[in-house]
Formats: sequence, C-alpha cells, structure tokens
Amino acid sequence: MQYFKLVKRQIAIKALITIICAGVIITGCNNDDVYAVPPAQSENQYFFPETIDIEKGGEATFEIRKGAVLTGDIIYLEAAGNLKKCEVTSITENTFCLRIPLTLDSGNYDIRLKRGESQSKIIGKIKINIVSHVFKPEAGTTVYGTVSSAEGPLKDVVVSDGCETVTTNDYGEYQLKAAKESGFVFVSVPSGYEPLTDGVFPLNYKALTLEASKPENVSFTLRKVNQADCRLLILGDMHLANRAKGANASNADNTQFKSIASDINAYAKGSGKKVYGLTLGDMTWDLYWYDCAFGPADYRNFINSQLGGITLYHTPGNHDNDMNAAGQKGAKNPFVLSVAPPYYSFNISDVHVVVLDNIDCTAYAGGGDKNRKNAVDGKVYDPQLEWLAKDLSYIPKGSKVIATLHVPLYSDSAPNSFKIREYTRQLTDAFAGYDVQFFTGHTHRNYNVMPGDNGNGNNITEHNVGAVCGDWWWSGAKTPGCLLAPDGTPAGYGVCEISGSQIKYSYKCAGKNEDFQFRAYDMNKISFSAEDIVGGMPLNSNLQKEFNKMIADYTGTQKNEVLVNVWNWSSRWKIEASCNGNALSVTQVSAYDPLHIAANVLKRWTVASTSTPIGSTTCNHHFFKIKAPDADSDIVITVTDDFGRQYRETMKRPKVFSTEAYSINF
Repeated sequence: MQYFKLVKRQIAIKALITIICAGVIITGCNNDDVYAVPPAQSENQYFFPETIDIEKGGEATFEIRKGAVLTGDIIYLEAAGNLKKCEVTSITENTFCLRIPLTLDSGNYDIRLKRGESQSKIIGKIKINIVSHVFKPEAGTTVYGTVSSAEGPLKDVVVSDGCETVTTNDYGEYQLKAAKESGFVFVSVPSGYEPLTDGVFPLNYKALTLEASKPENVSFTLRKVNQADCRLLILGDMHLANRAKGANASNADNTQFKSIASDINAYAKGSGKKVYGLTLGDMTWDLYWYDCAFGPADYRNFINSQLGGITLYHTPGNHDNDMNAAGQKGAKNPFVLSVAPPYYSFNISDVHVVVLDNIDCTAYAGGGDKNRKNAVDGKVYDPQLEWLAKDLSYIPKGSKVIATLHVPLYSDSAPNSFKIREYTRQLTDAFAGYDVQFFTGHTHRNYNVMPGDNGNGNNITEHNVGAVCGDWWWSGAKTPGCLLAPDGTPAGYGVCEISGSQIKYSYKCAGKNEDFQFRAYDMNKISFSAEDIVGGMPLNSNLQKEFNKMIADYTGTQKNEVLVNVWNWSSRWKIEASCNGNALSVTQVSAYDPLHIAANVLKRWTVASTSTPIGSTTCNHHFFKIKAPDADSDIVITVTDDFGRQYRETMKRPKVFSTEAYSINF
C-alpha cells in the first residue's frame, strides 16, 4: 500500500515537519509560550523532512525542541548563494510556523537560522515542491487521500469504509471521519474506469493499518477504459481446497479447475471486449484451510496462476470464513486481508454493481468445524443496510443494478414457484425504485426468479447460478467429462453482456459454446437398478429409499417419452417440440437428472454410506417431458430464451444413453 510517509533525516542537527497531508501541515499558528532565554544549543533541536509540497505563500509547521527558535530569530532558505527570507509567523514550545515567500521556486534549499548579531548557521536541508494545491484535512479526519488516473484527479468518486461514505472533490481528494471499525476503505470504481490489479485481483480497496485516532493516507489509482460494451462473468461456488491426497479425499479440485480456467481464458480472449469477473462465494472451503493448507492467501496465488485477461471481483460465502476464529471480524479477517472486502460497490458501463455479505459469523466460537455456526440460512448483518442506503443515494432511481449475495433470496419449491427467506423483503425494500438483478450461489443449482413470479417484486430478478465446481467436483473426478451440478447443470459460469444499461444474461457450460443450453434424453434408453451401484453393493434402508425415489422414472419401459433439462430456464422462456412437422405436447416436471445419477451416485454410493453423500443428485424443476408418437421418430426441440435467442436440437431416436455419449472434453 502506498502512503505518504514522513522520512526523517539526521544531519548534525535533526529536523522534523509534522505531516498530515502531502508532506506538511498548512495552518494558522499562535504566539503562545515564547521563550526569551534560549537553552544551551545542542544537537537534535530541529526536525525536517527531505521533501515538502506547499503552495506559494503557504505556511509550514515544523516541530522543534524547546527554545530552538526564538522571537527575533530570522530564517532563510538558501540555494546557490541566494537567500530568501521567510517570516516566522508563530512559535510554541514544540513548533514554529514558517511562511514560504511568494517568489520562492521549487528546489533544494539549505535552511539557515540567524540569531542576534551572530552569523546565520545551517540547521537543515529540504526539497520544496511549489504546487497549486495542498490537501487540508479537516479536524477529526482519520482517513484521507486522492483518487486519480493518468489523466489527472477524479471528481465525484464515491469512497467508503463500509460505514461512512463520501465523494472526491475537484482535486480528487476525499476525507473520512471514520472509526476504522471495518479495517478497510474502498473506492466505488466509477463507470469508464477500472482499478489497477494484482494479477486478476482488483486494487479497489486497502487495509487500514494505523490506530483509530491517527489519520492515514489511502489513495487509489484507476485506469480509464472503454466499457460501452463489455462482459461480466459470474462464477458460482468453486470450493477450491487442493484435495489431491488420499483415495477417499481426492476429488482433484485444483486439477479440474484448470480446465475451467482454460475455458474462461479462451472465452475472455475471444470476446474482443473488456471482460470482468464476479464470484458468488465459497471460492475456498474453510475445513481444508487447515486439512490441506489451502486458505484465502493460497487461493489468491492459485487463481493468479490460472486466470488472466480479466478483473475478478469477489463475493464472500459461508465457507470463506475462518471456522477456528471467534466472532464476526475474526472469522472474516483472512478473506478481507487476501481477497476482498465483505461488501462494497463498483460500476461497469452504466450498471451499478453492489456486493453484499449475508453470512453472519457473530456466533462463531472458534475451535474448528464442530464448534462453528455457519449462518448458512443467510443474514445481512449490520451495518450493511445503512451503508447500502448511502451508496445508492449516489445512483439515480430507475438505474440498472446488479447485486450479489451468496445465499439466495428465494428458494425454488416447485416449477416456477418460490419461497422467500427471512431477509428477502428487507433487501428488496432496500432496492425499491431500482431495476435490480440479483446473482446468488450456495445451492450449486440453476434457477431464475423473474419479476412478478410467485409474488416477487416487479423490479427484482434473481439468478441462482450453477457452481463452477458442479457437485463439489465429485462427478468430474469419478466420471471424467461429466462434471455436473446436482441438478444436471454442466459446470460453467454465467455471462452478462452489458451494453450501456442493457444486460443480457446466459449460462455458459465450460467446454461448450453458448448455444449449448439444454440436454435431451431418450427415456426409453435409460434404466437404473441397485445392481448398477459400485458392482451391485447393497445400500442401507434409508439410502435405498432415496435411491428408489431417484430412479423411479428410469425403468427402461417403452413410454416413448423424451426428458429435456433446460438448466437456465425461466418463466419467460419457451420450449416447443415437433415430429414430422406436427407439434408435440410438452409438460414441465420435477425430475432427477439421469446423467448425474450415472456419473455421481452410481459410483459413490456404497454399502459404507450411512447418509446421502454431499453432491448427490437432487430433484429439480427445470425439466420437461415430451410425448413422442413412437420409439423411433426423430424429434425437433426448440428452446427460446427471454431475449428471443433460439437453441435447437434435432434428436435422432433411439438416442443412446451413456456417460461417454454425453461427456464434454475440455
């Protein structure tokens, strides 16, 4: 972090200036406590910095030892034999104020003191930079600095510590009277700019390092860019843990991620546009911070080794908090120090982006996983809502806003039917008057809640985005080429095409182009039984019931039905099917994805399993059944999304079902 620091220089006699901004205090002084009788002269009477910035005719306050400067003393600045007399405007026990002459130019000067009839003596050296403006923090300011770009200072940029929020002035300066409770300060990057980066990590925030009462300088440099048309990649749960040790623990997450990273890099490079990324939490897995020595700092290093060409913003998830820490700040501190603030904002093109943290760690007690309270149901803890109101006050009503959380606002309970969580109304009310698209993770599944769905507000959309890691990397480890989420969504990421204030959203499957938006299964060819599980090993009674529920529709019976998984489905999409030019009946259903059963459940459920393993197939609601006239007729399936984009498959039947037939090669 770059701070304006006082550099002390020792010469025969030391000197010091009290630094508050840009090298000096520019202030008025008083004439109290002037000493008529000087003490014996000695070293270490004066303290000067190497450099100061000051306006013509400005005053600088210097620190001295008692009696080092007296009434009647004359101060000169000397360069190349030319003396400039300076007015001593006031003296106290510990300081003296010096007015810089209007005729003084920038340069290196000897500082001379003349007392009475004696000759002047050099008491220090200093470099003076004459500038047009020097920042003057107000009393009580604890954090201050500038926001600028190569083109100069940036005005009206929002800066915040997560509690107080201010904007920069004409000189790009800001000042906060902050209690420093958050421990950080961030700039809400304005439209048309982006932060400098460390690899792919944006330098849009900095940690505060001094105690609360001490002012500190935190400045930001931004880069001007063309964002008129750009893309924002939405990366759901990654769960990177470096689990590559031991037969029972190995899902080779970091190795599998390299294939996803290659897809992201190629997509970003081929877009021909500025590309940004935004995660949705659970990038790491707190349990394995310790078991596999892979914490937030290791995540940062790994991501920087894998991704390039994008700026990657982050949202925190429940697994990005330290389970061995106690309390909110302790749990979040490793993430904040290495990855991102827990909540903040920035702008892309004409869209305002708000990152929120709904993982409340107040009840964390430390002591590891068994003593952890994850707050996985979500809670937007204080002081976020107060900060959010201040942040949105700078954004005109009616603007397009993207907001991210880890835990969703809504849960899908049936096809196109959604239930709210405790904090849902609190958040949607906070965004009243804005056109908001929420992006959330946590469930490792895909579903979309559109304005008006099931009582949802007319200004609210939620995209719950499938996970980068699919089912915690298990299906890809057990069945290479079939990395899927528990709802059958292939591993991938969301894509927002942003043009001004317009946003078009889609889901991109890694290893496939953007036209790959559904899978169609010929149900006549799908048949599962308990004998298919790891060599036919028996299950305990509870797991057998769960397994029977999963496979109830997959018996191989000739029902002449086709099952279609449209993972990014919303109530504004449309699906049609025809055979020989005749329209076929299409019915939305809840179902278990058969490919995920084959790739995950059949290879992981064993006699040793006593409960449903993490990442097992779940029942989901973005499925459709098409009734075919017979077992052999080809079917044309057409899916149209909410932007009018069409995706089509001419399904040749009978269609083989196997993990090999449906695998994706990265």
